[in-house]
Amino acid sequence: MNALDIFRKSHLALNLTPFTIRELFNIPTTPCDVFIFEDGKFKHSLYRGTYVANDTLKEMIERGHTIVFASNEQREELKELQQNTLRQVTRSFSMGDTYQNCKNQLNLITINLRYLFEDPTDDNALNLQYQSLKVLANFLIKNPKMHEPLYRYYAAQGHHYIFAQPLLSSIFLVGILKTSQLYNDKDIENFFITSYFKDIGMSAIPIDKFDKENLSEMDKVLLAKHPIISARILQGRIQLSPAHMKVIENHHTFSIIDKYDTDNQHIKNLTVTGFETLMVNVCDIVAAMISTRPYREALSIFEALEKIRSHIGSEYPHEFKIIINYFRNFFTTSVR
Repeated sequence: MNALDIFRKSHLALNLTPFTIRELFNIPTTPCDVFIFEDGKFKHSLYRGTYVANDTLKEMIERGHTIVFASNEQREELKELQQNTLRQVTRSFSMGDTYQNCKNQLNLITINLRYLFEDPTDDNALNLQYQSLKVLANFLIKNPKMHEPLYRYYAAQGHHYIFAQPLLSSIFLVGILKTSQLYNDKDIENFFITSYFKDIGMSAIPIDKFDKENLSEMDKVLLAKHPIISARILQGRIQLSPAHMKVIENHHTFSIIDKYDTDNQHIKNLTVTGFETLMVNVCDIVAAMISTRPYREALSIFEALEKIRSHIGSEYPHEFKIIINYFRNFFTTSVR
């Protein structure tokens, strides 16, 4: 390899940015030249302006290319395309097959959440998420029988768990709040949005680090503080009340309990404040435990509920009964 070849390859590497191959699914033509990294070098895999079948992308995933590369400029074009697609699906949600529209929107919201994680200060990205979530919440509230098939469909899509967890747990939350019969539709919508955005503070930690079982001490500090960071990121930027911000700030109460239990310390005055905060905690834990992580297998719904019982069963018997009845009905088809 001569000096000119080395220069060209180095220049190419410096101008490329990584992104998930999932961003290329279900678009008419690829808006960027796509490169893969194979055998120690970048290879031109997909060409800009060409049609790419989903089967082709699945084959690339099977070969280990879940992360691909494009120029910084063309990645921005891809990002703009995905944002416009989500905007269009949101605006036309009630037209045609709303169940299919909902499935499309779930995937598009998740792809766009990655963009928000990349730049949490982007008001346009945040507002697009917020407006799309309001439409999604309205559908979920009015169609509780759709929750279980939507959950199963979405859980099977293979999104990175950091971006899938907010929707999985928030779907559960809508169902529990509906079951409790304590809230009107607008209240449920606001708590759905609260639940979804509660982990935006995790954007302070690079995504690839969440695939590791052990975080660095600094990352552990940032992870422990992410509820507070989430509230600070959202403050004054979306229409959530101070009470909803408090739910976000306190949504990892159980994680705090676990940490102190592990360290053999005692916190006698620590309590979960409010039914809503309790339910956000519960839905988050259940969704996480029954989902696979890179460093562990998924647990059963029975194991997840046993963990919930050990924390709140005696102190919140009425709330725990609501939780048990909800998940028993939700997972009826899987436990028979």
